[in-house]
Amino acid sequence: MIRWLSLSCESTSSQRKLRKLALFAAGIATTGIFATSISPIAQAAEPEDPPTHDDSTEVPNRGTYVHVLATASFGESLRFNNPFRLSNQLGSTGESISRTPLYLNLGAAAAMGNPNGAQHGLSLQWNYSLAGLPQHVITPGYLLLVDGFRPWLMFGRVGLPIVLNPEPNTGGELALGGAFMITAGLGVQAEIVGDIFYGAATWDKKMTVIPMLSLQIGIIADFEVLP
Repeated sequence: MIRWLSLSCESTSSQRKLRKLALFAAGIATTGIFATSISPIAQAAEPEDPPTHDDSTEVPNRGTYVHVLATASFGESLRFNNPFRLSNQLGSTGESISRTPLYLNLGAAAAMGNPNGAQHGLSLQWNYSLAGLPQHVITPGYLLLVDGFRPWLMFGRVGLPIVLNPEPNTGGELALGGAFMITAGLGVQAEIVGDIFYGAATWDKKMTVIPMLSLQIGIIADFEVLP
């Protein structure tokens, strides 16, 4: 009887150990299944890294902005020194202020820069006298154009007038003007032009200086080459 009780106790103790091992194994298996099930959710919840900016990417060249102008005007000038007693004087003597004949002016210019600000370029003017002796004057120069106040345009020129005939000569020129654009590409313009020329000697002076002030009024064509 005592032997049976001892065997029974040993059997019960073994069963308890087996039960504990089974519960421990079941707990480990459940933990693994739960971890496996939440792993995709955790991965989906992780924020993706923001896209990196490649500084080596080159910005495509969009070209150059070019502003092209063409003008056609009629002008007339005042001479503030008349050492050669030219006709059309406005005073009582030959040395008074005199008026030049009416002339035709044709011009072309191109500039680059800020489309809504200052632009720099080159200009070329051609003057032709419409009365008196035939006279041709070509003036290459620097152009400063200010845009951005449409319908107005403002411009200035510094040039080197070259008289081709009847007597070759050269001088200096400074011009300021503006235009009112009636349409996007066509408008009216006016320009005040100051010139200075050096003439031949007279009985009184070895070298004569002839300042001139001109007013030109005409039309302007405006063409913009966008990048």
